[in-house]
Amino acid sequence: MNNDQLFAGCRYQEQPGAPHKTALAYASSQINGARLIECPFFPHGWALDTRRKERAFFFEKHGTGAGVFDLQQQRFVRTIPPFDQRQFYGHGVLAGAGELLLSTESDPQGQGFIGMRDTNTLRYLGDFPSFGARPHDCHLVDNGRVLAVTNGGAKAGESPAPCISYIDVETHQLLDRHDMPGSAFNTGHMVPVSGSTALIASAPRLGLGVDHEGAVSWCHRSEATLRGMPYPQDRLPRLLGEALSIALLPHERLAVVTHPTPGVLTFWRLDDQSLWHSMPVDNVRGVALAGDGHSLWLSHGAQGSLSILRMDGREPSVQPVLRQAPMAGSHLLNYPVALATALASPA
Repeated sequence: MNNDQLFAGCRYQEQPGAPHKTALAYASSQINGARLIECPFFPHGWALDTRRKERAFFFEKHGTGAGVFDLQQQRFVRTIPPFDQRQFYGHGVLAGAGELLLSTESDPQGQGFIGMRDTNTLRYLGDFPSFGARPHDCHLVDNGRVLAVTNGGAKAGESPAPCISYIDVETHQLLDRHDMPGSAFNTGHMVPVSGSTALIASAPRLGLGVDHEGAVSWCHRSEATLRGMPYPQDRLPRLLGEALSIALLPHERLAVVTHPTPGVLTFWRLDDQSLWHSMPVDNVRGVALAGDGHSLWLSHGAQGSLSILRMDGREPSVQPVLRQAPMAGSHLLNYPVALATALASPA
């Protein structure tokens, strides 16, 4: 693992038949196996504090749970209470030179908001619209001046449609919006590739089950709707269920997407937006760039195993590292790499 330090959400039982508990699981080269940091909610996504580098804020997906962790000491610090009857929707980011914590939130009807809190005190400062329903993922682009948000949308066949909204952080005004065409897919997780483009992973639209396909799409800010990335049916199984996590391999000019239900990794060329490769990995969920910049960490399997995916030859290969590390959350955080990326990106 070198200096990589990996974190992921975890549900576990102390013994068979006991109630399930929730934790943030931690694994590194310095410990044997995984360590569990108990907390009162199931962690999904995070925001890293670039000024107090040990702090991270984690959020529950579709719930009232959020809190502060000390990742250097591997301990849970405190909860972040929701505002009014809101639910956190899983993700957040620090803006305004790190002074402002923004989080995706929705009211009981699904209307989307971006909550604003003081990073130091966690005092609630207000909100602004996400310009859609059920906002989930969010990222800063344009040197921290613009917030890109995935709005998952209403149920299939209902309005509003899933979309990507780009919002001015200072004025809270909508700059542009890009709808998901059709009624089959939501907009779930995204990775900005540049200030004007982003890759989107989608689950079946709300109300549709895992017997429907997910999608991988491209957002161009010059285009009104998202562009689905086609894949040859003869090279892949049906990509049923959600397309979940995304990681970029910048040196290889590739994006890697996890598809848990069919147990498939897909690799997409960033330059021409085409499918490069696919490979089976059982129940693959989280993916994160390794410290060498050329490999990827994967969480997969029923026990949340950890493996490393290497790009040494013409085709990637997967090598197991920890077979029973209970890192079965949707995402995988490689703390040193993510922190270095956040420090290099203006907030």
